[in-house]
Amino acid sequence: MSIEANKAVVRAYVDAILVNRDFSKFTEFTAPGFYIDRSAVPEAIQGADALHSQMDMLYGAFPDLELKIVDIVAEGDKVVVRFQAPGTHLHPFGGIEGTGRKAVWKGLVMYHVVDGKITEAWANWDDWGLINQLK
Repeated sequence: MSIEANKAVVRAYVDAILVNRDFSKFTEFTAPGFYIDRSAVPEAIQGADALHSQMDMLYGAFPDLELKIVDIVAEGDKVVVRFQAPGTHLHPFGGIEGTGRKAVWKGLVMYHVVDGKITEAWANWDDWGLINQLK
């Protein structure tokens, strides 16, 4: 697949799964065995159910979260997305009760795309920066 096709797969995955949380489309974008190696989480996020739980927790704490792609770059079978996610902290997150504060979570995620499916991802989100905005 071309670099542009790989970027299109990642954009569609972000929109369907992470923004609209339509997990019925999960297998359209991911290969069997898909996982996310997330820097702040000791174990990889394995599959649809684990990712769904993560997204439910995040949108639960920040109901108006607006996950946005700021930049997307690719080379070969890797696609890197720089995200910004502003939202209002209304419910517990990271051991902090809802504060009502607006915060912006930022992160970088590299996706590995093979034959039109995302096989794995490596995520580095600025959890420390987000938590500092809530204190």
